[in-house]
Amino acid sequence: MASGEPASAELVDRYYTLCIPFYREFLGDHWHTGFYPEQGPIGPADQLRMELLVARSAGIAAGSRVLDVGCGVGGTACHLARALGAQVHGLTPNTEQRGLALARSRELGLQERVRFDTGWSHALPYEAGSFDAVLFFESACHFTDRAAFFAEAFRVLRPGGCLAGEDWLAGEGAEPVLRWTWCARVEEAWAIPALGTVGQYAALMRAAGFEVELALDMREEMPLLRGFLSDREARAAVAEEARQTAEPMRRQIMEALVVLGKAAQIGAFTVGRFVARKPG
Repeated sequence: MASGEPASAELVDRYYTLCIPFYREFLGDHWHTGFYPEQGPIGPADQLRMELLVARSAGIAAGSRVLDVGCGVGGTACHLARALGAQVHGLTPNTEQRGLALARSRELGLQERVRFDTGWSHALPYEAGSFDAVLFFESACHFTDRAAFFAEAFRVLRPGGCLAGEDWLAGEGAEPVLRWTWCARVEEAWAIPALGTVGQYAALMRAAGFEVELALDMREEMPLLRGFLSDREARAAVAEEARQTAEPMRRQIMEALVVLGKAAQIGAFTVGRFVARKPG
């Protein structure tokens, strides 16, 4: 990551193996941004709210066949199976994550409704027309071939099926030089091959055959910056804590949070949300 070279699939997989205990400490089993209220405290309920927003935008209901690509340790898949009664398949290339996800589904008694597989986003290990919905929660930013992922999502969806998700993106609120500089820093800090934009994602979805129904910067629909270290004093406090941290991976993540907060504050980084449909 420190080399500045674009992150490979192997590097991303190694990063996500090393960061498992720290992500679970910081985020629990739901590894993504929340849908934040205008006021009041923020916390784990915001991540659950984001999951339901994305799932409902895809029309997921009881009995829906759902694929969560980049499922992490299974928190989202288990939540959607319990909350909506869906049949959810979670996919991750990381065998350690899959093991933890399977254990979580057993703890919750969801073995009949949740399944976890290992595989890659550019070659989904499922037959054509297998799912009613394909979801992604801040996983596509780590894919080395997003065009292949969207094409594969199109293939495994039934006619009329829906692709929906939210992801880390390059923002367009900063001057170009600042945007390029801070996007490069975010990519290096978080093992991201390259940040895309809202428009680039929508174009790739259309090229795969989808009809794009929604492609927006989530700053338009919620106070996104509440979830990031957009305040200078907060960033300084986390940076100081990172300097005093003896564990290299914990320090890496804390320093990366500072980078992300600065990029968000100047408009070089954002989160986008998408809904696209396979013609029926």
